[in-house]
Amino acid sequence: MNRLQVPFWRRLSVRQAQIAVIIGMMLGILFAAVQVLLDARDQRQNLSAHADTILAFASLPAARAAYRLDAVGAQELAVSLLNDPAVASARIVDELELPLANAIRDAQPAAGALERLLLGSDTKQFERQLHFENAALDVGKLQIELDPVLASPGFAQRTWNILLSGLSESTILAVALMLIYQWIITKRVTRLAESFSSPAGIRVRSKSHGDELDLLEDQVVRTTRALAGAVSEAQEANKAKSVFLASMSHEMRTPLNAVIGYAEALEMGIGVDNAERRNEYLKNIARAGRQLNRLLGDILDFSKIEAGSIDIELGDVSLAEVIRQDLPQFEEIVAGRHLNLSSEILTEAEVRGDRARIRQILLNFVTNAAKYNVDGGKVGIGCRNMPDGWVRLYVRDDGTGIPKSRTDSIFEPFVRGNNNMPDIPGAGLGLAICKMLAEGMHGRIGCDSAEGEGATFWIDLPRAGTLPTAH
Repeated sequence: MNRLQVPFWRRLSVRQAQIAVIIGMMLGILFAAVQVLLDARDQRQNLSAHADTILAFASLPAARAAYRLDAVGAQELAVSLLNDPAVASARIVDELELPLANAIRDAQPAAGALERLLLGSDTKQFERQLHFENAALDVGKLQIELDPVLASPGFAQRTWNILLSGLSESTILAVALMLIYQWIITKRVTRLAESFSSPAGIRVRSKSHGDELDLLEDQVVRTTRALAGAVSEAQEANKAKSVFLASMSHEMRTPLNAVIGYAEALEMGIGVDNAERRNEYLKNIARAGRQLNRLLGDILDFSKIEAGSIDIELGDVSLAEVIRQDLPQFEEIVAGRHLNLSSEILTEAEVRGDRARIRQILLNFVTNAAKYNVDGGKVGIGCRNMPDGWVRLYVRDDGTGIPKSRTDSIFEPFVRGNNNMPDIPGAGLGLAICKMLAEGMHGRIGCDSAEGEGATFWIDLPRAGTLPTAH
């Protein structure tokens, strides 16, 4: 099996590992951050509970000192509250809010930026109204300030422990998922991509920014395009078959109906006693028979050429002699449309070709020139020398012409010269057969035309004894 030529850092497994680890670390950091924030929230809530405990403990002695205006006792109490590391300052005031005692911690331990960010950088102040136990009156207030960082010992260590634990757990999970994914999917995708490249014997080269999935996608796209092309060809073939059957049914039914109609008329005795009418009926029967014979001949020729079973015997042929020999037949063809036929023989050179096939092509050109010409128009048949060892045989008419956009497609099977004239008989095979015959004689075929200006159909054949320049 072919190994796909994918750089190591572009392999699906490596990229998958990178993505899994990155996502795992991000999830670990996210979950750890959530846990740290929840811990910080709990510590802030505990700060209020801690303050309530301190105030509840010191409120009674502070109320007695305030009632007696015992500044010494109040100061001692305030200083004793500083024994709690979280207390930054303690203050006792009387009922007139005049300071009775005030104790402030001289220096506080430095706190980290993370702790200050999560817990707060400023101290929080709490106070409680003091009531003397034997008198129903307020005697002052007890005020304390707590440092949120010092009130949460070990918070920094817990934070780092949470972060490291989260990263470790997420990394282990990412590696486990990567191995499971590699075993279940990645290996199969790689084998599938390799199997796409090996049967056809094509060594697939990866793109500069592609992995196995890119190659697999490229192979699938190419296969899909090939299938789409095959489907399109099948549809075109089916469409051509439908066009062929429809055209053949029409083209064959028309002369057959004429033969049957005139034969039945004669059978019933219509026109039997009238020699002129009888001869007219017989001429129509013969004309329809010849049309049907030409149609069947075109079909057989087209089938033989497509199957490669038609014989072409190459020899030296004089195009001028072919024109002169068949000129009476051409005059009979154009006579029905009152056309003027002229010959333009400008060379007596011989060409390398098949005389019978050249006559067949020329007959088809003249027939088309008569069918698509205007009444009273001209048809010119000629031959002349071309540069580089070619000799051209051509037929020119004064008909409706062919648009430039259709001069190439006119030689395709079942394509009619003028779709606006459906009453003209023909299946659209004549020019396709001419093209195949011309190519079989190593010649070239073409059409020079413009819409409304007539058309000139020609075939170039190599001059006898020369090797013409390729076209």
